[in-house]
Amino acid sequence: MPRQVLITTATLVVLAALGGFWLGQRQVTLDASGVIEAVADVHVAGHGGDTSQCVGWPGDASAVFYVRCASTLYAVDRLGRASVVEEGGI
Repeated sequence: MPRQVLITTATLVVLAALGGFWLGQRQVTLDASGVIEAVADVHVAGHGGDTSQCVGWPGDASAVFYVRCASTLYAVDRLGRASVVEEGGI
């Protein structure tokens, strides 16, 4: 294989590796208030009410966060998906 092809291939591999590393380091950090606000907005859009009715706390196992809005309990997984765990009375 010609030397020029090897140099070009090696350069592209190094650039791709650096780009992948850089993109891997960019992570979104979401704090507890951001999770509560996002779930509260979903709750208010679906059920009405006020966003100030929502409280949250750290979860366990599959749910990394729990949010209770009025009488509805939501579980938020590590991908940010909220699902209803309990609806109705407290």
